[in-house]
Amino acid sequence: MPKARNLKALPTLNAVRPENFSEIAFENSWDPILILDGEFKVVAMNGAAEELVGFVRSEILGDSIFRLKATKHTGRSRSIEPELFDLGGTVEDVLIERKDHGVRVVDFSSRRVEKQGVLNYVLLFRDHTGRKQMERDLIIKHQELKAAYIELEKKNHELKASQETLIQAGKMAALGELAAGIAHELNQPLMSIRGYAQELEAILKPVITGLPVETEVTLSTREIISQADKMAKIISHLRTFTRRSTEDMEVVDVRGPIEEALKMLDRQFKSRGITVERDFADDVPQVYANSLQLEQIFINLATNARDAIEQMGRGSGSIRISTRKVGQFAEVRFTDDGVGMNDRTKQKAFNPFFTTKEVGKGMGLGLSLSYGMISKVQGSIRIESEVGRGTTFIIQLPRDFRELG
Repeated sequence: MPKARNLKALPTLNAVRPENFSEIAFENSWDPILILDGEFKVVAMNGAAEELVGFVRSEILGDSIFRLKATKHTGRSRSIEPELFDLGGTVEDVLIERKDHGVRVVDFSSRRVEKQGVLNYVLLFRDHTGRKQMERDLIIKHQELKAAYIELEKKNHELKASQETLIQAGKMAALGELAAGIAHELNQPLMSIRGYAQELEAILKPVITGLPVETEVTLSTREIISQADKMAKIISHLRTFTRRSTEDMEVVDVRGPIEEALKMLDRQFKSRGITVERDFADDVPQVYANSLQLEQIFINLATNARDAIEQMGRGSGSIRISTRKVGQFAEVRFTDDGVGMNDRTKQKAFNPFFTTKEVGKGMGLGLSLSYGMISKVQGSIRIESEVGRGTTFIIQLPRDFRELG
């Protein structure tokens, strides 16, 4: 049990002396109590008030209450001011400064008392310094926990991105092994097609000898041979698309491969009512890359755009191809007004064998192969798309990937 405080006669100046019962309650109250005169001077205080302010009675009696005014305060806390005494009720978070200059946070209640023409103020304090410190500590810990959570989320995202990169790398490696087998099987019939086309060209030569202009048949035969040669190169690159290589790399203007890709698909576009809009900037840097691989990438993108437009069922559509300079990169954008993609399709678009097309209309390798070719030269490809509002593929190719390190 706490020891009862020794009863002392209460020194007073202008205050009315309390009766014995009031004196006992006043002195033994656990809450600090001070009594002021009309000039805000301390005329009485109990033991709890002595403990709160750090002064013994003889040191502060007769002095202004504003001797306890805290010189520094922050936030919504405030120090003792004259206007607080006539507010009535309780004022929270009032700062007082002790004799040792320590600051305490109190709730402050004031009551105005007039008796026999004498004005006094009765002040009651509740010390909440410990609770306020705990609240501040809790806020700090909360902020630290929030910062740790944000950092953990960041690390989690980085880990997830690394896992996805490793998974994609594993898929690409597996696809590379599969591609070598497919390329071998395709190469044989392709060479047969080329051989028959050469024989047909040789058979037709005597027929047209002496004619000033070549016929459409011979031009078509020559185009078959040319395209067969391109396919042979594509198959050759298919075998090694997952390995970094500088073979057949050269400085390329991206407009050239784009035009070659469009030339191959021109008749398909016209038959489907698809128009192509070109917007090529003049300051786009040339890139160090394989021209044939770039052409294959643009063929894949143009083919995807064609199929997306065809799925709309309008019988028409448009593709916009633009190029621009972005720092030391050449940026190419393929935009169509086709069916668009949902979030799931965008996330899986570059996965090998992923396709939304009907069986027999695609193997799901076009974008995966394009991703691998672009990665070889340290480029990037991303998708912007909304269902029903079309799709944009954005490719950025460095001027020379060898300079990137």
